[in-house]
Amino acid sequence: MTTRSKWYQRGQRTLKFQRLVAWYVRRARPPTYHCPVELTARFYFRNKRHGDLKNLLAAIEDALQYAHVLPNDRLILRYGEGTGIYYDENERIELKIRPLAI
Repeated sequence: MTTRSKWYQRGQRTLKFQRLVAWYVRRARPPTYHCPVELTARFYFRNKRHGDLKNLLAAIEDALQYAHVLPNDRLILRYGEGTGIYYDENERIELKIRPLAI
């Protein structure tokens, strides 16, 4: 996201989503990872009105960095099996971080 786009409504919604995800992540008290990791992210939506997977993953990566779980989102080297968009009446995001031995 560019500095200029942060001031527009769409940019503000993205930043609000990142802050919300970071709040929930901090509440779970995960450790801080300083090694390469694998991220599995499952997004559950009620209907087909949602963003694309690439943008959802980028927002999650930034939220993990904002929550101080990762010092830099470049540490995410892989996405785990099952990462994707699913449909369920109970909307939610399930995140799983696993350190990689490289």
